[in-house]
Amino acid sequence: MTGKLNFRAFLRDTRGAALVEFAILAPIIFALMFGVLQVGFHMFAYNAVRSVASDTARYTIVEYQKDDPITITQIENQAEAYAVNAPYELDGAKLTATATKPVTDIAGTTKFMLTLTYVPANMLGFFNIGSPTITVTRPIYVAA
Repeated sequence: MTGKLNFRAFLRDTRGAALVEFAILAPIIFALMFGVLQVGFHMFAYNAVRSVASDTARYTIVEYQKDDPITITQIENQAEAYAVNAPYELDGAKLTATATKPVTDIAGTTKFMLTLTYVPANMLGFFNIGSPTITVTRPIYVAA
């Protein structure tokens, strides 16, 4: 049977089957792997932003206890300084620190509201999936 195609032999031939199966499953496997990495980056960034807010609140309270009242701009600058340096080392271009001084709800105190917004690294950009924005708001109360 030279010159003729033997279909039965072709159907029994399993060479290359693993390559075809991998080609079908590879995008799913890589999407799951990068998805897990994205969740890890997001969790790290969320914990870091929360810690930056706590460190900034602690700094503000200590400065007020030393009779060294600081301004809203100093609070924002300190939050950004904490965020971009060790141990957090967040991307300063993706971080926004905003402090406000709303009316206090506790007598004898001054209230500041610190809002930190951060967009973590995106591992899923080639899947056309954006990275969610992290926003942490923390009140800071100091003695008036």
